[in-house]
Amino acid sequence: MSGGGKIFLFILLLPFLAVLGHDVYYNYFSDDDKIKKVERLQIDTEAFEISDLGWIWNNYSPNTMEMSRDNIDPAIWKEKIDPTLQYPAIMIAIIPFGIGLIFCLIARVLGVWPFADKMSSFSRKGKDGDAVYNHAKSKAIKYSRK
Repeated sequence: MSGGGKIFLFILLLPFLAVLGHDVYYNYFSDDDKIKKVERLQIDTEAFEISDLGWIWNNYSPNTMEMSRDNIDPAIWKEKIDPTLQYPAIMIAIIPFGIGLIFCLIARVLGVWPFADKMSSFSRKGKDGDAVYNHAKSKAIKYSRK
């Protein structure tokens, strides 16, 4: 896979890493009591709480949530958006990465970017079968005056 493909997948993984970091911070480092427990290695793994997407949205940007709720038809909000907001945020955040992986699998089968031949249209290296480029590299043209 090319470097561009790896960067593409990394960018799609960023929302997942952000939500994971948020949940770890909130459960272990958000107040002094939790920090002291971590320092004493008294970590309760069963008390780990995973944030819902709706809780994150309502907690960190309640104005935009209310504005969105006001601008969207209540039937659509109740039928489609509300159930989505009740899912764990970590599950919703991994969806772009999953779609990117499916894209990469299809691209691998089809042989297109990022699995295309190492030669790209932006590369300055010539292909082995490029006769003009090979001639220019091997035999310099000599000009003579008459």
